[in-house]
Amino acid sequence: VDLREESHGLFNGHAVSWYGERDWGNVGKTRQEALQDENQRLRQAKGKHILMAKLDKKKMPVNPQRNKIDTAMIEQQLVESAGWHYLRLTDTDHVWPAAENIQAFVDFVRTLPHEAWIHVHCSACNGRT
Repeated sequence: VDLREESHGLFNGHAVSWYGERDWGNVGKTRQEALQDENQRLRQAKGKHILMAKLDKKKMPVNPQRNKIDTAMIEQQLVESAGWHYLRLTDTDHVWPAAENIQAFVDFVRTLPHEAWIHVHCSACNGRT
């Protein structure tokens, strides 16, 4: 279950994310707009050299480097390629999820086998989960 509203994916097999203050990179956007932003960013990066950096504990960039992006994919592609189920809910961090997202999660859980495990992807596990 992917709860992240902010655009994210994988470049060359490495997780990447775009965000704003409080992880509100797509705050105020509809689900469709947030997913469109994510797909556009990933698609446009392919074949280009992009400045990338890991972040320290204060979310400040450390040792930025330009990397050529050979592959770019959404997280759903990675998860489903492993044979797992995937659900994306675009929830704003640090606020209560929308009622339709709560219902979508409940409906999803009801489709799973009784002994299924659920992996939840948010960011730090203290805003959306």
